[in-house]
Amino acid sequence: MVSDMKSKTTAKKAVRRPATKVAAPRRVFTVRDLNRQPQAVLNAARKAGGVHVHSRSGERFLMKLDPAAKSAVSDVEHRRAFHERLKLLHAQMREAGSSGITEEGWDTFSKMIAGET
Repeated sequence: MVSDMKSKTTAKKAVRRPATKVAAPRRVFTVRDLNRQPQAVLNAARKAGGVHVHSRSGERFLMKLDPAAKSAVSDVEHRRAFHERLKLLHAQMREAGSSGITEEGWDTFSKMIAGET
């Protein structure tokens, strides 16, 4: 008889949970954040279009990306200038009579790096 007295268990319903929200980029920083994590502050300003920085005295500053400002020399121009200087240096070395580093020179150089010389 004891087995007949068991109560029926009810099936559990699946609980529907709300979807997790993606956090918005942080928009308010402190001077301490700017001092310790400048790249994080700049990245947030790029993503959000601007961030606020609170000073210890209670002032609030707005930092925004200036779209009109460009770097003085682009990366491509910098590389081209580097290669031009390198070509000039090689030409000067050839004029001075240098034919480059010989195999014996490379062996000596390798030993110097390894600390054998």
